[in-house]
Amino acid sequence: MNRVVSLLLSVFFLCSFDTLIAGDRKFTYTYESTVLPVGVRELEIWNTYRRDRSYFYRRLDQRIEYEVGVANNLQTSFYLNTEWKVFDDNGMPPGGNSASSVGVSVSNEWKLKLADRVADPFGFALYGEWTLGLDETELEAKLIIDKQAGSLLFAFNVVGEQEWETELVNGAEETGREFTLQLVGGASYNVTGEFAIGLEVRNVNTYLNGDLAISTLFAGPVISYVAENWWATMTVLPQLTAFKGATEGGLNLGDHEKLEARLLFSVHL
Repeated sequence: MNRVVSLLLSVFFLCSFDTLIAGDRKFTYTYESTVLPVGVRELEIWNTYRRDRSYFYRRLDQRIEYEVGVANNLQTSFYLNTEWKVFDDNGMPPGGNSASSVGVSVSNEWKLKLADRVADPFGFALYGEWTLGLDETELEAKLIIDKQAGSLLFAFNVVGEQEWETELVNGAEETGREFTLQLVGGASYNVTGEFAIGLEVRNVNTYLNGDLAISTLFAGPVISYVAENWWATMTVLPQLTAFKGATEGGLNLGDHEKLEARLLFSVHL
């Protein structure tokens, strides 16, 4: 009997170790406190699709991420980002011609895990990221809190992002500043050892000159699947309402889209 119990415990811990090694994510917008062990590497491919403003608008953001554990409870990632847009060049009111634009940037993130979401009352991590593009620079910080309770996972993030965007106007450079505060959360339930379903909620608040200009709420389903050497997670987030800055139908469709969808695919290297 003792041998059977020991064997079952060994299998359990091995499976748990494999899960930790994989570094799988149950959400796409909400970050979790877990980090990769030292020397473990993953390659993640991001695709974020956005569509429909008050005028014709389509956008696809893609990120290629190389992620590695660099020290105990510390990981870093390097990104190559591309942004593709097709839109009505007249904006509002609609009725112009189709125009397109492409943007390229690079990013680097660091995440430090301070508490474990299983062993401690809750998981806690600090996150920082910088992005450098041809016409914009961004600094982003996150507070990450999560808790694993059996098959249920809860996570919550407070995200602050400062952006500087430079444009050429009549031959002169003009730099605009924008601060965004996001409150992002999710709940996920493991239906099986590989498959999980859940919900993500995202509140985006944009400040201009220190005043709140826009506040929107997105929410929608998330699904994830974990295999031996890879995992995939997808979220669909329609815009539900604009608490401030609504443009039509109770939504903000001047600065945000009606619908966002994000797919993450990762391979363990």
